[in-house]
Amino acid sequence: MNWNTLFTREKKISPAETRRLLESSAFAKYQLLDVRQPKEYEEAHLPGAILIPLADLNHKLPTLDKNMPVIVYCRSGVRSKAACQILNQSGFSECFDMSGGILQWDGAEAAGGEQFGLEHFISGDFSNAFSMAYQMEVNLKQFYMMLSEDCQSSSEKKMLNEMALLEDGHMAKLRSKYKQQPVSSETAADIIEGGMTGAEIRSALAGTLNSAEDVLHLAMKLEAQAFDLYSRLSKEHQGSDSSAFFNEMSREEQAHLQRLSKQLDKLLEN
Repeated sequence: MNWNTLFTREKKISPAETRRLLESSAFAKYQLLDVRQPKEYEEAHLPGAILIPLADLNHKLPTLDKNMPVIVYCRSGVRSKAACQILNQSGFSECFDMSGGILQWDGAEAAGGEQFGLEHFISGDFSNAFSMAYQMEVNLKQFYMMLSEDCQSSSEKKMLNEMALLEDGHMAKLRSKYKQQPVSSETAADIIEGGMTGAEIRSALAGTLNSAEDVLHLAMKLEAQAFDLYSRLSKEHQGSDSSAFFNEMSREEQAHLQRLSKQLDKLLEN
């Protein structure tokens, strides 16, 4: 390593700044890099993050775009600092180290490994991808309606019904934009956005949705999972029509996440 760059001060970005960027359209111009281990990534990661463990970074540099800024994070900030040194030394245009790592993160998180949920999109065919994505929207609407039936509080019931109506709007937008009629898929019978099953989540949530804040946290978690899944699918099908579709879907889920985040901020201010 060149001694002149060994102690170069990398640019810092706070978790709050990263969150604002993640929830904006500007996020598409950045690469979000997680340099922890696969098990850590599987337990929780920032939506849309690319996983490259620090030990693998040198030989996986070609998978990153040198001309796009990179935001790097790890658990607490030690590994991300080292990763920024490697990226800077390798000629990357800009590298930002997220201060404090995921321990300081106060925003939506995704869970699951790099391949989580991808099995539902085995086909690279654009039409099949559309139908599968559409079915997930249908299932999420039904999931919110089922939760509403379980809910005793009228305010939480109302919010869950509003979430279901938002999915109606998203489905209408998909039909209008892509001029396609969805084809039902048995493989998507209970899969909701993000690749999880509604039955499993409903069982895990039994009796826990006791406030409007709880409902919003749940919705943000689901949108973060969907955003993360479509981001990974876009990379998986890079260069194809499917990649463009998944990229557009990830932006849609990102917009949903931003709207929910604003709703939660407003609720917490009152």
